[in-house]
Amino acid sequence: MSTAAIGWIWEDSRLPLVIGVLAAFLAASLFYTPIPLVLLVGIPACFYYISRPYQLLLLMVFLIPFNFAFKIGSVPVAMELLKVFAWIPFFVFLWTRKQTLKTSRYNWCFAVFGGLLVLSVLRSNDLPFTVKESVRLGSNMGLCYLVLNLVDTREKVIQVFKVLAVSAFLVACYGFYQFAIQDFGALFWIVNPRLDTGLSHGRDTFWEWRNRITSVLTSEMELGHYFNLCLPVGVVLWLTEGRNRVASKWFLIVVAVLVGLLLTFTFAAWLSLAVTTGFFVLLFAQMRRWEMVLAGALMLMLAASVVAFSPLRSFLEAKILGTGMESLAWDVLTRWDSWLLALQAWRSHPFIGVGYGSFPSMTVGNLQWLTQGWVSSGSSPHNIYLYLLSELGLIGLAAMVFIFLRTVRTNLQLLSMPGLGYAALGLAFALTTTFVGGCSDDSALYGPHSSYLVWLFIGTSEAVFNLSAANSARLR
Repeated sequence: MSTAAIGWIWEDSRLPLVIGVLAAFLAASLFYTPIPLVLLVGIPACFYYISRPYQLLLLMVFLIPFNFAFKIGSVPVAMELLKVFAWIPFFVFLWTRKQTLKTSRYNWCFAVFGGLLVLSVLRSNDLPFTVKESVRLGSNMGLCYLVLNLVDTREKVIQVFKVLAVSAFLVACYGFYQFAIQDFGALFWIVNPRLDTGLSHGRDTFWEWRNRITSVLTSEMELGHYFNLCLPVGVVLWLTEGRNRVASKWFLIVVAVLVGLLLTFTFAAWLSLAVTTGFFVLLFAQMRRWEMVLAGALMLMLAASVVAFSPLRSFLEAKILGTGMESLAWDVLTRWDSWLLALQAWRSHPFIGVGYGSFPSMTVGNLQWLTQGWVSSGSSPHNIYLYLLSELGLIGLAAMVFIFLRTVRTNLQLLSMPGLGYAALGLAFALTTTFVGGCSDDSALYGPHSSYLVWLFIGTSEAVFNLSAANSARLR
């Protein structure tokens, strides 16, 4: 084989995906034995990625739903920690190329969060869990800096989208298999092992919703939000790369993700997608008010017809509505109790909150409806805004809302940008579903997989903004 051919194979951006898939199979076959895994996968991967931070970023994007975990002694280690270790090749990359670090428009917000997380650790009454949650949030925010420095061309933005779409398609396909056999299979337990650890309370507890797809994520609720985030990406690729062809592979991915979303049977994710779609239609459609009302009525009739006359009806009746109004009443009352508790926690520390990662432990003994599986782990308010308010106070909530609102607003202003207008729109749509879904569920911003993806989109949005500013400067 010639030197040029060897160089092409080594530099090919698809190679990280191959390495990731091989690592997954090795992890499955070695049963999380850390020493062989490090020898066979870790060491060669370190040699490859130490000078290729962008390829490592692609691998991280691909592995977002596949958060493989294993124990080193008594400490659980997850693939999610790549977000921390990625800074090593990133700094090597900057040093060898003599490049300066591009900083974020939200530096002051991230500094505020850094201070709040340090205070949370110092005030914690459950230190291991608080440290783990703080590392997760801090590494997610650090991901923004990695993305805006490494994703510096339109081609790289689209490449990140493609890797994410392929990953989401695999998640959907495994979910269909899981739904068909009414079981979870070996892959689910590899990605989500039931580990009894203080770093993640309740990790050893699991409720087997066999009539809903969970795929390889932690719950069907988080999977619903994950699909909501990936769906606009698939649509963007279909419009730009698939050229609106029904036979396009990107259209197939869009359909698979949409069907997967339906099979999660999570009404919060369904409603957030519907509300976001309605908002964007109102924002862009140049129609008179009565036409909008008519279109909304037709969409409502179509949705009602699907529920009433399609196979979804039997699923809804047998699996979700079979418990009658008691289930709905229980959901409403338990959320109301946890919301009131979150407000009480916020009033005790209105500006800085009770500390990141501290709210779940407060619910133990204060929420009488906790089941046996939740007694040691506690619960959450199922509301992003109340969760942030209780743990990080008004300061943390204001900083978070500022980041999200400004990011969406900026993305909407970039719609006319040649080449990346659709990408900006897709990112704005995806992040808006998180805003809406956060009113009734917190897994979109607190789940290990979906929160990872949310902050990836924040960073990608900044990268798109930087590309737009560079294009405008060249035009002038």
